Amino acid sequence: MFAHLSLGIKDIKKSLAFYDPVMKALGYDRLFGAEEEEFMAYGPEEPFFIINRPLNEDGPEPTATNGTHICFKAPSKEAVDAFQKIALEKGGTSDGEPGLRPHYNAAYYAAFVFDPDSNKLEAVCYVKT
Repeated sequence: MFAHLSLGIKDIKKSLAFYDPVMKALGYDRLFGAEEEEFMAYGPEEPFFIINRPLNEDGPEPTATNGTHICFKAPSKEAVDAFQKIALEKGGTSDGEPGLRPHYNAAYYAAFVFDPDSNKLEAVCYVKT
């Protein structure tokens, strides 16, 4: 159901000093990300927990709280597209139209929305490139 969870952070150096050892204590390694990239991904094999300085495509000014989002696994591009379309029809607002996000992964196809309460949601699938 979930692809990953993300938390918005304000200070990457402080967050690294905190999360690297905390996640290591739980048996999770930093899988990718570096201080200059302003995001880190942790997990056993694939990223499941991400900390980042918020990067909004179409949304409000980035803050730590709007960097928090839930990403749902989608079975196909069509499902990602439907997620976006229905979310907008039901009162959500776009934070990134469906499409490839090569800055994450060449096969990463996702859409981002804010629900009516401004919670950030994402749907993702991986496509053959």
